[in-house]
Amino acid sequence: MKKDIIVFDGLCVMCNSFLKWVLKNDKGDKYLFANIQSDFYKKSMDINKSIDSIILIKENNIFYESEAIKHILKDLGKFYVIQLVLDVTPTFISNFFYKIIANNRYKIFGKKDKCELPKKNQLSKFLK
Repeated sequence: MKKDIIVFDGLCVMCNSFLKWVLKNDKGDKYLFANIQSDFYKKSMDINKSIDSIILIKENNIFYESEAIKHILKDLGKFYVIQLVLDVTPTFISNFFYKIIANNRYKIFGKKDKCELPKKNQLSKFLK
């Protein structure tokens, strides 16, 4: 089974917290992970695209911002109310709020000096 890939900001405290939550709830072992500081990201993605977004690569489609979050929540079967809100809210509106948080994430949640290393039992889930 081909796994979906979540690309995240490895220096962002909020992003790392979300990533840990996904790892904990990914019971079906559906995801691989790469941070935007990784060689995988630099070689595989259009680095001209804003890095102020989580990225989900799913079945040859690329989802950004609130669309990525919506797909991840659906795949994990979590937070149905948030899923419903994202489903009924036009994407341009949910992305507007996403961008406000993304653009201020370091101010609000903090920034790490370096990317956090995964636990030994999680190493195989991270692309380098």
